Amino acid sequence: MSQVPAPFAPKSGQQLRGPRLTGRFADGTLGEFPLGPLTSLGRHPSNTLRLVDREVSKEHATIEKVGKDFVLKDLGSSNGTFVNGKRVKELRLKDGDEIALGSSRLIFHSGEQPAVPAPAAPGVTVVAQSVSMPAFLAQMDQVPQNFRPVDQMTDGEALRRDYEKLRIAHEFHRQVSTQGSQTGLFEQILKVAFQLLAADHGVILKVAGDGEFIPAAVHHRTGKPVNVMLSDTVLKRVVETGKAVLTADAIIDERFSAAESIVAQGIRSAMAVPLMVNSKIQAVLFLDSRQQINAFSEKDLNILSGIASQASIALENAALGEQIRAEAVTRAELSRFLSKAVADAVISGETEDLRQSRLAEVSCLFADIRGFTTISENESPQEVVSMLNAFFTAMADVVFRYEGNLDKFIGDCVMAVWGPPLSHPDDAARAVRAALEMQEAVDQINRNRVAAGKAPIEVGIGINTGQAVVGYMGSAERHEFTAIGDTVNTASRLCGMAKSGEVLASESTVRRSGAGFDVEELPAMQVKGKEKAVPTYRVHGVEHTTAASPRR
Repeated sequence: MSQVPAPFAPKSGQQLRGPRLTGRFADGTLGEFPLGPLTSLGRHPSNTLRLVDREVSKEHATIEKVGKDFVLKDLGSSNGTFVNGKRVKELRLKDGDEIALGSSRLIFHSGEQPAVPAPAAPGVTVVAQSVSMPAFLAQMDQVPQNFRPVDQMTDGEALRRDYEKLRIAHEFHRQVSTQGSQTGLFEQILKVAFQLLAADHGVILKVAGDGEFIPAAVHHRTGKPVNVMLSDTVLKRVVETGKAVLTADAIIDERFSAAESIVAQGIRSAMAVPLMVNSKIQAVLFLDSRQQINAFSEKDLNILSGIASQASIALENAALGEQIRAEAVTRAELSRFLSKAVADAVISGETEDLRQSRLAEVSCLFADIRGFTTISENESPQEVVSMLNAFFTAMADVVFRYEGNLDKFIGDCVMAVWGPPLSHPDDAARAVRAALEMQEAVDQINRNRVAAGKAPIEVGIGINTGQAVVGYMGSAERHEFTAIGDTVNTASRLCGMAKSGEVLASESTVRRSGAGFDVEELPAMQVKGKEKAVPTYRVHGVEHTTAASPRR
């Protein structure tokens, strides 16, 4: 079997115009290869394009013409086929895509574009190493803008450096505000950089989690938008080292001859510095100058590093502001069912994660309006809603005063829980005291209703203490922090049996609440769902003299 000719470089002045691959092969040579209806790539001599490289499989990949497009397909190669740095199995190629097979780097050209395309639309393009030749002239560590005491200023050069730091800080804080969006802050940072340095173009690129660089702000000295091309080699050097870099960079697009490339993209002096937030690189600030090679000096790099240090402080402040705003939203959300003290404790991380459901001891309270249906029939809907709002508000105020969790409103009933996320040793006593104050609050509501010519409302309350499952429950779209289990069900049953103005508590609640309450033992109650009767007490109030044990 004869070997297919190797890729070739066109003669001087000659350039392929149709669909083709260009690039650097494993042996270091540059060349072009025309694409037919089906092009096979691999190490075996039978391939249309043979790649002599141990990292390439014998039958590695194919490029097939499908309609007007070309589709690259990996043939199950050992080391994979990569396009623009990402491993692919099958992909419809676009003009300019970089294909990596082993050590070969090939650029796909559709052949539909003219030899010299029209100027690119204004924007930012990050180009791969194959089309960029950066020469790193200097690197600089990012250090805090510290100032030495006056008695340590021994020479004029040190004084000049510190003055420069002060000048940068003054100019930065004079113009940069932390108000508004992060994008607005980025634009202000570029504005200051252009006032302190003779740059032609400036870009701030955010660093994504997968290492991709995302342009966040662009500035041009002329004000006229142009396409800015940046080398990913320079950007990656900044991210990997955390240092500011000074480069002389030539962007060479392999679709052109070398001379045309330099004319089109220029040989420019460039600087790039990291922008840090909480010691992590969040973005890269890039400036370039097309005026002359080495237009920037190490002094300019030092100035840009100073700008980056001030910018990092501004970004940290902005991030802190976002955190505060997010906490305010979280606090408002938590305050719907937690007391302010509990909500603050949760936000500050003083409690366990709410989302981890767990078994815990709780004291559960239900307060229910008796004869609600009759009230609804005798009053207008607006009056019923007004009454419920007054009732719920009064009950919630009492629950929060004793640092309980307002679990939910169930029709005309209130459910409250004392326990996680912030438990107290006297949770049972808090629940009993809250129940007594709730009845006092109902008395006040009734005085207002009677004065307005309305019938009083009647409320019964039940309390039980024991183990329950506590945590966030519900669907992915709608969930709530609540408690479930037999302890909760029993409290609800006791509430149902309580008469108007009564507070019924289980034996476990009375025992855990301790002395100090005036209670009356009742016959054990048979509640729905339980085989054994529940020992029950009626709570009359708080004893003003210490009692050795509950009154039976």
